[in-house]
Amino acid sequence: MPDNEPVDSTAPRPTVFLSYASEDREAARRLRDALPAYGLDVWYDESELGGGEAWDQKIRRQIRECDYFLALVSAQTEARREGYFRREWRIAVERTLDMADDHLFLLPVVIDETNQATARVPEKFLAVQWLKVPRGEPTPALENLCRRIAGGNPVSPAPPRKPPGAASSAFPPAQPPSPSPVTPVTPGAPASPASAVPFVLEFPREEPGQRLRFLLEVTVWLVRWAWLGFQKLPRWVRIIGYCWLVFFCISQCRSTEHESHEPSTAQNMEKLQAIAKSFDAGPNKSDLAKLGSAVASEFADDEDGTTTADHSPLLAVAFTAPPDDAAAQALANQSFALVYGLAVISNADKVSLSKDPADKPDLATALSLGRDKHATYVLCGRIAPIDGQSRLTVEIAKVADGSIVWSTTEPTAGVQPAKLATQIAAHLPAL
Repeated sequence: MPDNEPVDSTAPRPTVFLSYASEDREAARRLRDALPAYGLDVWYDESELGGGEAWDQKIRRQIRECDYFLALVSAQTEARREGYFRREWRIAVERTLDMADDHLFLLPVVIDETNQATARVPEKFLAVQWLKVPRGEPTPALENLCRRIAGGNPVSPAPPRKPPGAASSAFPPAQPPSPSPVTPVTPGAPASPASAVPFVLEFPREEPGQRLRFLLEVTVWLVRWAWLGFQKLPRWVRIIGYCWLVFFCISQCRSTEHESHEPSTAQNMEKLQAIAKSFDAGPNKSDLAKLGSAVASEFADDEDGTTTADHSPLLAVAFTAPPDDAAAQALANQSFALVYGLAVISNADKVSLSKDPADKPDLATALSLGRDKHATYVLCGRIAPIDGQSRLTVEIAKVADGSIVWSTTEPTAGVQPAKLATQIAAHLPAL
């Protein structure tokens, strides 16, 4: 169709979404007034949006449904780091992801001397030549483009960004590009800089309500960026990287295998319960010495029982029970052996065992033993009747002032020593 031929008024008119910064409103109005005469319908927020309408949603819908997206680029858009027009640009660029590469949709228009090569615009905007329309005043190039679009003969997108000064002021004609000569490459020869693929990866854009998707896209972007960057390293550097990766994988496998051989919590409890059964005889000096030696050799690699050394932060004092109650004594001994063993497992040499049985079943006696051993805390317990019922009281106290750090009182009936010991060990102070 010739450029000056009138447009068929009965044919559907292509729609154009006009996107601009608020500072460029006057230039946008001039384009709005000019484009309908060239056979295009223009969507423009001032004329289309009524009061009370969902402004953001309507704009998104118009961008998704329009035939072409005309973006005004200027010194004003360059100066603004933020603006709703940038959101419109991003939505339009995202729509192009579903379009064929040779389909013309984006129509960037520069209204001043802004340089296309350095403009702060999405990468997709640089895939087409820009039309220069000073101050939004209609030009013959603008009329030519609009009439071709209205006549169903849109132009094809131009090549990507050119060096500064090489960009023309109009869209190129719709002729297919002539094939470029292919330069043969000798195998093994280094590639020339001109043939290298530019290392460009557009950073993902975050949309409202798409936080999780954005984080996933950023992760993928980082992986691709790192991989492409790695591929550009010298070959000897990449070989070292591959060797390091193999070594790292082997070391991790060995570490996992070593951890799999470490005793589990259940295995530790089984060993402690076996030791506790041998401690049921009673907390005398010899029994306490055997308990300390057994726990140390099993869990602290110390067959001499040096976990009973002085100056440890926590002193464990054997639990007491009425001498005429064999069941209470067995419960006290077994519970204490389990608690002491768990304390040694989690704190190693920071726990000591008082080998001198308490002469009185009270906290004051335990604190006195703690001062003799220069301990910071004492762990003690006793079984005694309270309100006519046999109860086990366990206390963790600070030696300096005798204050109670943690305590519990449980009825001895139905007490499970392993469960109780685990509960007590979980409340041990940080040593």
